[in-house]
Amino acid sequence: MYGRPSTGIKNFHSLKTWANWAGALGVVQAVIWIGLTITAIIAYSCNIYIAETMNYGNFVKVIFFDVYFHGSCKMSLEAYQNYNRTLIDSVHTVFDPTQLLVWDCVYLGLSACWFIVSVLLLTALNKDNVQQTLSVIYSWAFFVGSICAMDLVAGVIFGVDFSRFHARASEFNANSINSGYVDPNAPQLVAGGVAAISMMLIAFKGFIMWLINVYLLSYLLARAVQISQDKDGSDTLFMPRKDSNDILSSRPPIRAYEEEKLEVQAYTNDAYMPETRSTAETIEVNEEAIVRAAHMSRDANLMDRRFRSIDAFQQYPAPNPNNRPLRQSSQGPVQETIVMASTGFPMPDYSPQPSPNPNGILRRNQY
Repeated sequence: MYGRPSTGIKNFHSLKTWANWAGALGVVQAVIWIGLTITAIIAYSCNIYIAETMNYGNFVKVIFFDVYFHGSCKMSLEAYQNYNRTLIDSVHTVFDPTQLLVWDCVYLGLSACWFIVSVLLLTALNKDNVQQTLSVIYSWAFFVGSICAMDLVAGVIFGVDFSRFHARASEFNANSINSGYVDPNAPQLVAGGVAAISMMLIAFKGFIMWLINVYLLSYLLARAVQISQDKDGSDTLFMPRKDSNDILSSRPPIRAYEEEKLEVQAYTNDAYMPETRSTAETIEVNEEAIVRAAHMSRDANLMDRRFRSIDAFQQYPAPNPNNRPLRQSSQGPVQETIVMASTGFPMPDYSPQPSPNPNGILRRNQY
């Protein structure tokens, strides 16, 4: 009569809390990275300059953009008349500005998708719709996993660039003229190393945010896999399994509108087996045994005590369970039968009855 409960998600409140954190952090990070990638694309098109004059205050920023973001931009000689790129160009970075532009375009698309799935993660989780929840979590996990993988690859690449700048800068003397020639353009290599290590930190999002994203990805993905593999529909809607397995879906249905068959057996002899079972509510009494007991009750005091029990007249041999006829399964609803065995009939009353005449003498009516 009762169907299985509607499927839901175990511990949905806990899952929703983690999803809210992941979605909120995803929205903030996606907005930041959309702005950064757009800035990098505009810088490649030579529409952004850090400064119009070269000084030690903006030296690192100029090298930073010149190494990774400025493509074929040619700055005016009036602004950078003493800027020589010979040492910077001697270090071959893994990504040149053109390749980094392609990387930024791909990252911009993933960041936009990251923003969308993070908003869905905040709004579209539903405890009563497992498929919708799993679709949102899997979509979010796919884009976040792709971004984390790109961050890892970019961090390794910029780490390689830093090692190259450091190795090239170690070839020059920075102490005194007595130790060798001091090249005034050698600090460009140090600035290039600073730019590489800065790009590595940006790619890893300061390492801490990258680790947080990986942890949220692992947690939500593991929960999604558990939900998809959980086939027990009765154990999903905030109803954890008990030790006794006493859950609503495993209980037998309650037949509130079906009548029970009540069959009263007048004696407790095990050899008795009814021939047929009535479908109506009946009370079967062995009348023959009652009649025989009534005849024997007159001289019951002169007989043995075993004849006072009605069960003594039903000493048939025990039935053979192999010879019992098979029941035919009925098409209608099955009715339960409750057999109530009595302890026997009360002993007859043998006390003398009072006489109709107190004197015990019948007198003739005299008229």
